[in-house]
Order: sequence, then C-alpha cells, then structure tokens
Amino acid sequence: MKTSVKIALHLAGLCGVAATVPETCTGSECKAAYDEAALLQKVEIRKHDASAYSYSSAEPVALQVVAAFTQYVVCTGDLETQGTVSVKGLGLLESAEQVLSWKLSGVDPECSKPHTAKNACGIHIHQGKSCYEDAGGHYWNTTLIETDPWLSITYKAEKHGQEYVATAQDVKVVTGLTNFEVLSHTMVIHNSIGGRVACGIITPRDLGVMAFTPYYTYTGDLHVGGMGVKITAGGMTESASQTLMWNLNGVDPKCREGASKEFPNSCGIHIHQGMSCGDNALGHYWNKTTYEMDPWANVGYPVSYGTQTWDKAREVTTGLEATDVMGHTMIVHNYTGGRIACGIIAPCTEIVNAFVPYYNYQGDLQVSGFVKVVGAGILSTASQTLSWRLSNVDPTCVTPPAAGADPNACGIHIHEGMSCTENAGDHFYNKALVSTDPWHAVKYLAVEGSSGVWSASGDNAKVITGLSDTAVLGHTMVVHNSAGGRIACSIVA
Repeated sequence: MKTSVKIALHLAGLCGVAATVPETCTGSECKAAYDEAALLQKVEIRKHDASAYSYSSAEPVALQVVAAFTQYVVCTGDLETQGTVSVKGLGLLESAEQVLSWKLSGVDPECSKPHTAKNACGIHIHQGKSCYEDAGGHYWNTTLIETDPWLSITYKAEKHGQEYVATAQDVKVVTGLTNFEVLSHTMVIHNSIGGRVACGIITPRDLGVMAFTPYYTYTGDLHVGGMGVKITAGGMTESASQTLMWNLNGVDPKCREGASKEFPNSCGIHIHQGMSCGDNALGHYWNKTTYEMDPWANVGYPVSYGTQTWDKAREVTTGLEATDVMGHTMIVHNYTGGRIACGIIAPCTEIVNAFVPYYNYQGDLQVSGFVKVVGAGILSTASQTLSWRLSNVDPTCVTPPAAGADPNACGIHIHEGMSCTENAGDHFYNKALVSTDPWHAVKYLAVEGSSGVWSASGDNAKVITGLSDTAVLGHTMVVHNSAGGRIACSIVA
C-alpha cells in the first residue's frame, strides 16, 4: 500500500493531471494506470518536436532564446534585470538580420525617457560568449555592414506596480550574421548612461536526445528506447541548469525502487563530457570551477512499470549553458551503475530560410523559400529529414532526372562547407558509418504556378547521414539545377 500511494503522487507531479492509481492496485489495474500516465507524458515530451514533421504555410524562422539574465560581471549597481528575449534569424549575407522580442523586468527606471549617452538603454548582442567575463564589443559582420547596427536598439522602461518593465516585439537588426553565428553569444542590457548591467547567453530554443544506442562497451540485453529526453535550460552562470523530461523504455527493471546507494551512478541518467557514442563518454559534465560536488551523482530514474521510466521536470544545476551541453553525450546506467545506453544532445529542429546565388553561379535563377531539417537516429541510423517549399527553381526539373544524368541533378543537399561566399565542398555525411553518398537520392520536382513561377515542395525526405543535428548545424545547404550545377546556397541554423 505504501508503494501504491507513492506512485500515485509521483504520477500526479509528473503529468500535472494525476492518473488514477488505486492504492491497492495489482496486475492489469496498475498497468492501465501506468499506461495512462505514460500517455500523458508522451503528449508532454512530444510538444518540443510535434511540429517538426508537420507543414504549415507560414515560413518557419530560426528561433533562439535568451532564457535568463545575470548581473554583468563588473556591474556594481543595484539593478536586477530579469526576463527573456527571443532571437529570430532571417536573411543571409547583407540581408541577414536578428529580430528581437523581449519581456524584461527590473530595468533602469531612467530609461522611461530618451537619453543621448552611447549605448543608453540598449539591448545588444556582443562578441563574447561568457557572462563570467567581459562581453567585448557589439557583434555584427563588419565586412558586410559598415556602421554599428546596435547603437539604435533600445528598450523603454514602463512602471508596472512597484517595478519597471520593458517589452517589445519584432525589433529588426540587420547584422549580416545568421542565427548560427550569434548562437552562444552574449546579450547585454545597458542602463540609462550606457553602462552594462545584465548579461545573458543566446541558446537554442529546444534541445533533446531522441535516440539511444547501446553504450560502446555494453554487451547486455537491455535496449533503451522510447520517446527520448527533452532538455530545457534555466538560470545563468552559477545558477545555470538543465531540466530533464524523459519517457524511456528498455531500462533496467531492477531500478523499480530507484537508485541503490551501494552502487555509484545506479539507475543514472546523466550528461557526460564526451561527444561521441562511438567511444568513451568520459565523466559527468558540469562546471567544476563553480561546483566542487558532482550534481549528477544523485540523478536517477525509477522504473514505473516493466522497463519504462518517465519524469517531467528533473532540474540539475550544472553551471553550464544550453550551448555548452549541446553535442555532448547522455548516458543511461543500469542498477549497478554500468553504462548501458548513449545518446547525443542536439537541437530538435533546424531551419534554412534564406538563399543567395551560389558564389560562382552566373545564371538568372533566384531560389527562395525554406527547408526544415529534423534529426533522428544515432550513429549509423542518424538521419536528417528534409521538408521544403522553394520558389524560382530550375524549370527543367519538372521531370525526374533521366538515367545517366548528373547525380546532383535537381538536388537539395547539405554540404561540408560553412560559408556561402566560397566553395561549399562535398556532400556532408559520416563516411565512416555510411558507405555511399546518401544525398544523391534527394531531388526536387519543379511545378509551374499560375503566375509562371516554378516552385518545388517536398515533405519528409529522410537522409541517413550518420550525423546528428548538432553536427550539421551551421553547414551549407545547396540547391542544384538539372545539370547538377550549384545555383543557390544557404546556412542550416
């Protein structure tokens, strides 16, 4: 009876809506209640990528966030600015811009009126990548944009109750930078005299581990799978944390009562230092300068039914930002602490939403539109699934390329390069895991619209690359014509 009551409380806290678990349930009664709770948790965890495989007529944007702020490293004032900022990425090269929307509290009351001091009441992206040290100057592409675009970006303070707040929607800043390039950079908030009072880090909106593979030395018969793990960032500097939500199956059934105090890492689910599931994942990952004690030591999963486990909000204060843990391994342990499964932390969805002519293309095709990129799998099953809506593609791609045509004819491919101002290199895939080029099969078909514009649409084109979404982030996407020539380029962000 004690165990049944404990389970009921756990499910209520997890799902927000308690599954009805009778205090003395047995057999099928308990399983039905567990299944109901698991279903609720599946709905929760799918929210972070439910839109990944769906199509909307609205063009998606590369969206990142500043989830929290901390006092600037050398600030001595008493302002305690908090809040969030969303950062949308649009355009490419000279047209590349960040579109900011913010909701802040604790801002400088003096910013309720205009000021002439440089950087007064500013909210700006800076060159630095840490709030533990000086953030450097404003960040923009000085080769493409001559004058500082951040100087005119300011917030206006408004009194709300006993504090001053600031809100704004869709403030455009043409920086010449993609959202991939501003990722992990600092955002600094200034006071009415231009001083730096608060600092935050630009991070991905969503991170997750959507697939696991057996740990490279594991020889047992447990096979971890399920809905995966969602990772939400919180806090800043010393308070920076990762909150884990998971729904997994195939874990160690001996973890029914939770972790054992006898075995270190018993029933653990932890972020590790390593960045590959093909070799040693090394030790737990946290900021050892900030925290002496391992914050992962007591993070374990309880088995809810059979070999299933779920949890809605397990916060772990690591002193690391989301961009620090991205690309790192997540390890699942068995009851005796052994490593049984490995996954890679990656963005849930990536976007290509602006194209420019390929750097040496001399034709008159001007490709526009967007591509959505969704990662799945791991190691040899790791894949990117592409969905696209493009305009001004090659009209001669109205039919599939004939046998013997150039293998890149009418292709849309991710390449090794990371710049649209130079050669994009070859197709990008893990040649150690994937024996033949998987991109040759990805083609678009042109369709003539009523206005005479040739467009192309495609959904859920799965490409097994052996790469995680973290690996393809920032790489070039190239569109080809019917002869295989490269006509357009963009950046995965």
